[in-house]
Amino acid sequence: MRRSAFQSVTALVALLAASACTQDFDQFDPELFPGSSGTGSGGAGSSSGADSGGGGQTTAGSTTSGGSDGAERCTNGEDDDGDGAVDCADDDCGGFACVAVPDGWQGPGVLYAGPAAADIACPEGFSERMDVGGRDPLDEPATCTPCTCGAPTVTCEDPVITLYGQDACDGLAVPLPVPANRCTSTEDVSGLPLDSYSGEAPGVDSAACPASGGAATVPPPRFGTEGLVCAAAPGTGGCAAGEACAPREIDAPFEPGICVWREGDRRCPREFSEQHVFASSVVDDRGCTQCTCDTRGVSCSATMTLFRDADCTRQNGTVPLDGACIEEIPQAAAVSVKVTGAGSCQPRGGAPTGEVQEGDDRITVCCTR
Repeated sequence: MRRSAFQSVTALVALLAASACTQDFDQFDPELFPGSSGTGSGGAGSSSGADSGGGGQTTAGSTTSGGSDGAERCTNGEDDDGDGAVDCADDDCGGFACVAVPDGWQGPGVLYAGPAAADIACPEGFSERMDVGGRDPLDEPATCTPCTCGAPTVTCEDPVITLYGQDACDGLAVPLPVPANRCTSTEDVSGLPLDSYSGEAPGVDSAACPASGGAATVPPPRFGTEGLVCAAAPGTGGCAAGEACAPREIDAPFEPGICVWREGDRRCPREFSEQHVFASSVVDDRGCTQCTCDTRGVSCSATMTLFRDADCTRQNGTVPLDGACIEEIPQAAAVSVKVTGAGSCQPRGGAPTGEVQEGDDRITVCCTR
């Protein structure tokens, strides 16, 4: 509204007096501007919770501070100085202008694009925080618990004893399979030449160790560049229908322009030609490779016991089956071979795998230059 000459002079004196002070925007309590920023796993969500602080209070353009002195505040939709004019319609709000939001778009607001958006406080008049996703997901691999292997379960092959017709394990050789852990009569070999013999350690038929570990702890996905939009609070006035009152200049760390936004990868409206496209979802396939156990450290050994009688009750000596040549052969009516599995498995796996990639969902933010 138009003012009388007396009112204009009074306002000019008050404005000059106010300009003698430097406004400290750090004086604002972050709790006056609620909201929080997420990590970009969905669409453009909004919230009005308490700011997490850390970034300090930032101003978007120059405003006329209001409050107890009755000066006009240009972003609250109220006639603070009682002159009948609200926000952009008030002559005191020369640093503000009415912004028309194109059909299908949301806004107006200011955009922050950088690290740790949760630590950035929205400026006065733009208290609605909206996470708009981000770009360049950080490479933060999963943490895997160590892989371990339990005691092996081993099945050994039957040992083979080779009989020789000459000393020093030479001459005619006759292989003689001997079932493990059984009493075997020597009557079947009594007619064979037996001047020396040797027995090899049996091979491993099968072995397995129970594997454990490899559980993944995956940190929340984060973008290297996070997008935060601070939207103008509802009710800012002094503009025509479909318009909102917004500052002409925006201070760092926000982008230098007033912005609008919508879902999808969109071409910007002509009035908002500075395009910023953010991924609003992620594909996260991080995890750990499966834990397995390598059984190459497992082996079998065998010991042969000779007996004086056919029912394996009276021992007459014990020899290992380790490939050595035996020339002094005790008298034996029966033999019994004991086979055991020994050793341990080596763990494999439990390594981080996968990565975080940008999803297909997009949000486009367009700002004035």
